[in-house]
Amino acid sequence: MTNNQCQQRRALSLLHTSDCHLGTSPAKRQEKAFAAAIDLAIDEAVDAVIISGDLFDHNRVGDDVLSWAASQLARLSCPVVMIAGNHDAHPETSVLHRFAPHIQDLPITVLDSLEGTTTHLPELELTVWGKSMDDHHPGFHPLDGLPDRPEGGWCVAMGHGLVMPDETPSYRSSPIYPSHLDTVDWDYVALGHIHRHQVVRQSPSLVAYSGATAESLEGEPAVVLVSLSPDTGVSVSLRELTPQPVD
Repeated sequence: MTNNQCQQRRALSLLHTSDCHLGTSPAKRQEKAFAAAIDLAIDEAVDAVIISGDLFDHNRVGDDVLSWAASQLARLSCPVVMIAGNHDAHPETSVLHRFAPHIQDLPITVLDSLEGTTTHLPELELTVWGKSMDDHHPGFHPLDGLPDRPEGGWCVAMGHGLVMPDETPSYRSSPIYPSHLDTVDWDYVALGHIHRHQVVRQSPSLVAYSGATAESLEGEPAVVLVSLSPDTGVSVSLRELTPQPVD
């Protein structure tokens, strides 16, 4: 993309989180953190929310958890794009199938293709790609199938897996090898699965784990705010959350 094309893009802000693990325990620590993340998204007037997998802790969460999660997302006035993680993986039994009726009237896109798919948000000039997980195993590569960068606008890729230090074949599930990242030319790669915030690399794309909503900041609640600026490029900042009691 030329400098002139970059300058023509509008500035955007995104809230990136993952591993929310709603429905984990009666203490509702995860729910408190998630509600605080929604509060921050509203306060910061972000343009979109990105959830890189594991919104729910498991596929057996009750309908009350699904209804509550939908009510929180309904507080947003911006679009939400999400993928499945290893806790809410997307075979026939995925909780995301039961969640779908709760969010059918909301501006929420679940990228549920096992081959990977894109959604384009024309009002933001933003394209988001993600790949659903059918099972968490070493043969699943979260960024396989990522297409070449579309023309124009900002481009964000999503993945849920484990970045590996080198190309050595691993027994670890859902590995992301350096070679998978070397050729990515999308603006931002929003990762989930690791519970602590981490910037994996700055180029050729900025690649970062948001960390788990309830513990990404040294075990404390936080989310990542992503700035997409035609003047300064792509940057991330970790923002501490202040959870409040939830019903």
